[in-house]
Amino acid sequence: MTSSGSTGSPDVSPALAARAAGAASSQTRARVAVTGTRPVMLPDFTDARRQPTRPPEARDADFTVKFDAETLFYDAFVGTRGHIVLAGPPFLNLKPALAAATIVAQPSGAACPFTLRELDRHGQIHVAAPDGTRALTLTSALGTVTIAVQASEADIFAGRRVLFTQSRDNDLAWIQDWVRFSRDVHGADAVLIYDNASTRYTPGDLAEAVGALAGIAAVRIVDWPFKFGPQGFDARSYWDSDFGQHGAWEHARRQFLEAAASVQVSDIDELILTEDGCSLFEAVEASPFGLLRYEGRWVVGREGATADGDAAHRRHRDYTVVLRQRPVKRFGILTVDGDRCPPKWSLVPSRIPDSAQWKVHSVGGYLPSRGLTRRFGYRHFREITNNWKYERTSAEQFDPALHAVDDRLKAHFDRVDWTS
Repeated sequence: MTSSGSTGSPDVSPALAARAAGAASSQTRARVAVTGTRPVMLPDFTDARRQPTRPPEARDADFTVKFDAETLFYDAFVGTRGHIVLAGPPFLNLKPALAAATIVAQPSGAACPFTLRELDRHGQIHVAAPDGTRALTLTSALGTVTIAVQASEADIFAGRRVLFTQSRDNDLAWIQDWVRFSRDVHGADAVLIYDNASTRYTPGDLAEAVGALAGIAAVRIVDWPFKFGPQGFDARSYWDSDFGQHGAWEHARRQFLEAAASVQVSDIDELILTEDGCSLFEAVEASPFGLLRYEGRWVVGREGATADGDAAHRRHRDYTVVLRQRPVKRFGILTVDGDRCPPKWSLVPSRIPDSAQWKVHSVGGYLPSRGLTRRFGYRHFREITNNWKYERTSAEQFDPALHAVDDRLKAHFDRVDWTS
């Protein structure tokens, strides 16, 4: 670590670059492992709590239960750009106390300069601390707390093509198939999954299931017990309190993925198709800006033709019918598909500015993220779900005016070894 500046460089440190080139240290680490965070919780040292910004009249009945008022930091770890990173939900009303805080490195006792970063539904403190720092003592109007600092695990994924997501209670067979598809179609050779408090199995069970697959060189399952948070009411209204996934994305970026060759982000119910047969990882690594962003189409159940009933009997490859595009005018000028799914992205971490934020549907603060490519697109499988958000499983009677058989999807399925 270094104390030269508070914002870091857009490039990873020379030491990490050497590890990425040689990858010697990663060979000594477990190929498959479960890891956790060391959160700092407000009730452990103060009476203060995070206060929501959403007006009371716009809150659902269970808003307070879902809102994360108590987590100050999800974790603290050594970043690869010269600082210790404290990552957490947005600071909101806690910001004045944190901005005026003092931070002291342990065991050296050195006072540490730091910078607060306020991002969309996420907050970070970047601390310039001496080498060998194992903990930080933060003193503020909130109180005093000692924060354990974890080592970086970026070497685990150095030089790898990583498949990354957050998941809760998705069927293990679905997760295995999701990995197999990206492995065989795009060349994924590493997997990072944030398990968000699953109750159907343990993080260890998930690690075992993914680790059993052929061709995957590194697997990390992060035990992520934090609240997902209240969602908005529609596509645009009140998306202000779902902190958990935004936190997972930035935590993954800075704790694990800074030295990865490239990263593909998708949900378990999403598979990415290529228009020209090229690997998504190869394409993004060769792209001018180190990022590709693409839209999705819904894949639906078909009455009498696909698996029904218990989730264990449903698999991605059972479904090959998509909703036909429904042309609508946007801004009265552009013609778009009215049933399209929001964009997802893949990127090269080292080419993304340090100030940009990894978000669910874009990379905030990075202009190239606004673009879309038609070279890739994803399929969003309506039946591959445990209906955590809303009831969405329902097979439809095939209607040629509304539905089409997706031959490109079928051809992609044929490229996958579903048994290993």
